[in-house]
Amino acid sequence: MKTIVFLTICCLMLACNKEEPRSEWKTFDFDTFTLEAPSKWIEFSAQGYDSKVGGVTDGKDTLTYDYGMYSYRFTAETSKTHIITESNRDGYPTKMVRPRKPGEGLIGIYYNLGVIQLTLLGRSRNENTFMQIIESVKIK
Repeated sequence: MKTIVFLTICCLMLACNKEEPRSEWKTFDFDTFTLEAPSKWIEFSAQGYDSKVGGVTDGKDTLTYDYGMYSYRFTAETSKTHIITESNRDGYPTKMVRPRKPGEGLIGIYYNLGVIQLTLLGRSRNENTFMQIIESVKIK
């Protein structure tokens, strides 16, 4: 009897955490860049004073972007609290951060596009989905 209860609980937990296959994700076009996110996510825009801001959300988790001269460069995140990776993507220097402890810090990427920068960031315990969205970013 204990085995049946245990197996039932395991099956329910797996069913609740089922991720949408990448083939069912959709592409969001934000004029200067695109990204892919699960099909249930929606795009939104916000009022920016010196930049273009907006993002995508599923109502629970939100990934925002800031495209402008003063986009956040992840200056408060340190190697003690975050995994920091610097590289080049689409020909531009980038800085990617994610918390060492899931759910305890920002997840995001900063693009140095010259005078204008692009930052995408958010907080989520579902780092896998956030990282997949960030990895899908393409600068036009």
